[in-house]
Amino acid sequence: MENKQPSMSKSAINFGLILGLILVVISLLTYLFRLYESTDWLSWVSIAVLAGGIYVGTKNYRDNVKGGYISYGNALGFGTLVALFSGIVSAIFAFVYLGYIDSSFIEFSVTKAEDQMYEQGLPEEQIEMSLKYTKMFLQPFALAIMGIFMNTFLGFIISLITGAILKNEPKEFA
Repeated sequence: MENKQPSMSKSAINFGLILGLILVVISLLTYLFRLYESTDWLSWVSIAVLAGGIYVGTKNYRDNVKGGYISYGNALGFGTLVALFSGIVSAIFAFVYLGYIDSSFIEFSVTKAEDQMYEQGLPEEQIEMSLKYTKMFLQPFALAIMGIFMNTFLGFIISLITGAILKNEPKEFA
């Protein structure tokens, strides 16, 4: 008999895509309204959305695919995969948007870093060297790669917690 249940990776891809699209909307609003210029609270909103998406996705996977049971390891793996796939979606958006549509976020970040170095009273040659590296890491491709890693790492940390909350293993002697 054929197994009609979706695999863990297929379910994680589906939830990752949905979560990634939500994070793209948040990023797009951030870039369009230049909210990155005034506050960091939007980073916390993105982390909360990531946490909520991982929780809902893992709970849905446990209840609808795994029959109400999931081990801690499966919950951790599923949540991390959701974060990975949502990070890939967000990274593709960031690469295209920052590389081809609007690079003002990158320009803002370089200027802010330069201002902070001058405020710290660093020597001119140290500022120039630091800015060279800052500009190297603030390229769309580098930001996209770092975004995937950061999203996956945060997702792993969040999944450590949500996995502990959502784990539900069948009683062996019931």
